[in-house]
Amino acid sequence: MQYANLIWRNGQPYSEQFDDIYYSSDEEEVISGESEFAHVFFKHNGLPERWKNTNQFVIAELGFGSGLNCLLTIREWLKHLEYGDVDKCLHYIAIEKYPLSPDSIVQLISKYPELKQYCDELVSVYPPAVSGSHSRHLFDNRVVIHYKFMDAYDALKNDSYKVDAWYLDGFSPAKNSEMWSEELFKKIAQNSQRGTTCSTYTAAGYVKRNLLKANFHVKKVPGHGKKREMLIASFDGCVTTDRKYDDKPWFDLPVSPELRVKKATVIGAGIAGLSVAYSLVKRGWTVTVIDKHNDIAQEASANPAAIVYPRLSVNNDIDVEFYLAAYCYTLYVLQSLQSKSKEKFWFDDGLIQVMDEQRYTDLLEKFSFNNDFFTREDVVLCLNQKFETSNKVCVKYPSAGVVLPGPLCDAITHECGGKLQFAHAVVDEIKLYKGQWQCLTGDVPIDESDVLIIASGVDVNDFGIDLNLPVEQVRGQVVVLEKNIESSRINTAINSDVYITPAINNKHYLGATYSRDNTDVAVDKSDVKFLFKSLDKMHCRLFDDDSISDYWVGFRAMSKDRVAIVGGLPDQDFFKSEYADVNHGRKSKNYRAASHLKGLYISAAHGSRGFTNSFMCAEIIAAQIAGEPISVSKPVLDYLNPSRFIINDLKRG
Repeated sequence: MQYANLIWRNGQPYSEQFDDIYYSSDEEEVISGESEFAHVFFKHNGLPERWKNTNQFVIAELGFGSGLNCLLTIREWLKHLEYGDVDKCLHYIAIEKYPLSPDSIVQLISKYPELKQYCDELVSVYPPAVSGSHSRHLFDNRVVIHYKFMDAYDALKNDSYKVDAWYLDGFSPAKNSEMWSEELFKKIAQNSQRGTTCSTYTAAGYVKRNLLKANFHVKKVPGHGKKREMLIASFDGCVTTDRKYDDKPWFDLPVSPELRVKKATVIGAGIAGLSVAYSLVKRGWTVTVIDKHNDIAQEASANPAAIVYPRLSVNNDIDVEFYLAAYCYTLYVLQSLQSKSKEKFWFDDGLIQVMDEQRYTDLLEKFSFNNDFFTREDVVLCLNQKFETSNKVCVKYPSAGVVLPGPLCDAITHECGGKLQFAHAVVDEIKLYKGQWQCLTGDVPIDESDVLIIASGVDVNDFGIDLNLPVEQVRGQVVVLEKNIESSRINTAINSDVYITPAINNKHYLGATYSRDNTDVAVDKSDVKFLFKSLDKMHCRLFDDDSISDYWVGFRAMSKDRVAIVGGLPDQDFFKSEYADVNHGRKSKNYRAASHLKGLYISAAHGSRGFTNSFMCAEIIAAQIAGEPISVSKPVLDYLNPSRFIINDLKRG
């Protein structure tokens, strides 16, 4: 996708797609559009009064546009927090199929000095022009904006965000009828709860009828300015509890645990575990991380250098959706952490991937990536020789790069501060005791809390509890090479059969092998030969054995379907009883919603992609625990859900 073009007519900002105005400039107002916002959206959704007795509030806007309504809402929310509990969070779901660029938003808002501080923070972490979901934390995590750069119906069709208030601010029904359709309003109802309100500037009859069909109570009230009337609505509809086969009740999310205190335990001090700790600490939690090693970032996370880039497939849309969201979110987190760290760990010089030309063409046609995200490079510029076959191309991800895991994990630990503690211990058993999860070495308790997250490696089934997760280890080997005169030509990471990084602190990193059968922790000379041979296909004879300065050998955890395992862990006994007959595919039968081991979660089996997807997986878990809107769609959550394995076994009978 591309950012939308902003056009001006007689001093007024217009949308090129819909030939309609973003907001009317009014020289009599300090901020043009502010009085309309205050009357239509703020007042008629009962704000700010409804904020007083809640720790979080969810607003969804259909038609993010210039961001004006969002910025004005953020301003009022932060004012509200000045007079009460600051440990509260506003979640703002911004749905926009044709997002403006950050430069266009600045252009629109810059003439209003009062909004500058809010606009500056919003655009400083504004998402790239990539279709999908993007979450951004602002103002010390007191505001989270969940951008949905997609069609409004697609943004809502599979989810249940439990929105408290809707701003229906799409372009005129006469010019953008899809934004006001009966089908969309039914999805708005699906994402509402008892007491949800909505308001809109329009009083069009068919908008009112479509709201009524979606079980909203609708009223006409005086409009703003020259508009005589506008619509407001409230939702008291009942959401059906009947769960049929096609509803996939086995993938229902766990109920957020009732908490005594905001304290959690994490098993595993690698990137998966530290990412979970970081996400929880941002939400005001205290976290204890337990690891059998004396230091953080051991085992697979001890890889000296990891490449960060998305996994793209023409034939697996859900996988692409997940990896795009995870990749874009990881770039945002890495940039944020790097800006606060004295030690350099994130090298965003881009990454070139060698792929079949047909695959490149298919990906570009299917996903319409822009050149800032995904672009073809001249093969002569990125490789030392012609390809052995002519059907290969070089594709560059300009924002991708190389991360140094050790310094990154140190930066996460530093950012968590005193909210994060470590315990060096071997966890032999976990058990639920008096409503809390205990971690034990032998009979000796290490830690206990209401919430426990397993984020370890291949030992996820070794804690004395029936999880039955199909996880295996895959060996990887990396060679560290001294920089030389010829190798200085490598100025960006290149990934083909293997990857080579540019020189970082005068070292190149060449990796990584992939072996299920080899369990030896010693350096395998045949792997070294394989790495050099693969590199010679890209850069002929740049290195020899004398260039080697070090090696790394590690074991990644990977699931049998090569997809990470993320979310609440299922109650195996319940699943075997309630869903015993799913192999018969009885469409009309009512099922109970999934039951989970209360307070027990997992983020594991990230394979070779842990540094690309762990931050997003951590956000998924933290949002489930806190009962917040989740950064990815329900189909993605189902794709990652730990319950998929037991359900697949039951379906096979």
